[in-house]
Amino acid sequence: MLQYAGLIFWYLPAMDLASLFPPQVAWVIATPEMWKTPVFPEEETLISQAMEKRKGEFRAGRHCAHTAMQKLGGPGRPILRDDKRAPVWPTGFLGSISHTSDFCLAACASSEQLVGLGVDVEPLAPLKQGVDRYIHSTAENAFMQSHPHLPERLIFSAKESLYKCFYPLLKRYVGFHAVEIIVDSINEQFRYRPSNCTTDVPFPSHLRFYGRFLITTDHLLTCAYLTLDD
Repeated sequence: MLQYAGLIFWYLPAMDLASLFPPQVAWVIATPEMWKTPVFPEEETLISQAMEKRKGEFRAGRHCAHTAMQKLGGPGRPILRDDKRAPVWPTGFLGSISHTSDFCLAACASSEQLVGLGVDVEPLAPLKQGVDRYIHSTAENAFMQSHPHLPERLIFSAKESLYKCFYPLLKRYVGFHAVEIIVDSINEQFRYRPSNCTTDVPFPSHLRFYGRFLITTDHLLTCAYLTLDD
């Protein structure tokens, strides 16, 4: 934990994320310097009108993404975004970026190793009252109520990671009730099944889905990734 300009940032380079990511994934947690150091000019253009807080979040995420990609021998080039504001990774790579106000993480893999990758980071804070009905199915809500020791944002975060993972393949918005999350709390894993009320989302059936989560002292981290079915 480090402090800069009155804000506390979590920088845990020795943090063990081996249980969260498969070995094909390179991951990087932002240092305080990453939040304030400008990125490529083409990336800076994307935040030229943003508030300083947003600029810091964007810079931290892009620095993490660049570093993770370089760990895999990738190019040092800008990561721009599409019309849905999703990062556009260089050809041959895929990845995901997530942040809270004090923590930022990026993960990257070769597109020859994985087909999809999504990450999400959340604070260990409760959901705002009433928000869960927009996120949880009846079964998910019952599961969370019977497992009060789990973070309240677990289903939300798992769905965020899942949608980030599938977005490059689906290229469309998917609502929170499009899938139902089944949590394995003992092994800190999750899987999904399409919701009964949703039949038009073409989730690829030939891909194998993996979902994992990790609870730290102050944050919840989730990861979803796809591989070709054996």
